[in-house]
Amino acid sequence: MPLWQKCADEIAEVAPATNVWFSFCGEPLLMPDRLIEMLKYGAQVGLRSLNLNTNGMRLTNEVARKLLDTSLSTIVIGIDGFEKDTYEKYRFLGNRDTVYSNVQFLLEERKRRGTGPEIMVQFIEMDDNVKEFEDYAKHWLGLGATVKLRRQLSWGGKFETAIEIAEEKRIACPWAITMMHLFWDGRVPRCPGDTEGDEAAGNAWDDSLVDLWANLHNYRQLHLDHNFDDLPERCTACTDWKTGASVKLRPDRADHLKRLQSYR
Repeated sequence: MPLWQKCADEIAEVAPATNVWFSFCGEPLLMPDRLIEMLKYGAQVGLRSLNLNTNGMRLTNEVARKLLDTSLSTIVIGIDGFEKDTYEKYRFLGNRDTVYSNVQFLLEERKRRGTGPEIMVQFIEMDDNVKEFEDYAKHWLGLGATVKLRRQLSWGGKFETAIEIAEEKRIACPWAITMMHLFWDGRVPRCPGDTEGDEAAGNAWDDSLVDLWANLHNYRQLHLDHNFDDLPERCTACTDWKTGASVKLRPDRADHLKRLQSYR
């Protein structure tokens, strides 16, 4: 909590509209009361965009009500399948029926209140779940959720993906140039692909977030200048620059087919 307070104070002073996400390398609802406390503190000091990414397994009715009492802007729930077998293949130890029930209650409670954050279900496209996406989208759009379809991450080149984009069409990595991540102990990795913090840019206990962002400037500039050969070795195998695009289907818009075609 003291680390969060330090960071929240700095963000509020310098750039209060920053999109702040509770999502990196962990499940924020493992400690829901602490999360609620952190969200309330962020709002208290003036942060305008507080967002949550969860797998939904611990999104009980009680926790859902407490989250809707905060000033969250967005809640994203990772649900990578419509059928039980598909979902539970990819979400290890997850229970499809529990998650679907949890998120349905969250949507119904937001509707009952008439206000609340955008609630988004995220579907990561994989080999044998794509055939379910139409039914998945129809189900969740009908309940008032935004549906987000996105591609697989390689997590810094640790896993292979089936995304085919010619290397000569490489772009600046959206993850690297737009985000800064923070581990629980204050370490700031070079990018989200550095999941163990092996190439940390510093520590938020010791430095300001402004200085840590500045420490990453040269790395971002290599991307922006397309000097990809000069990037760290880890970037050679990483394909996550291919996965920055996603499509969001919102229940209040009718151009779903057009948006899906543009994504593909």
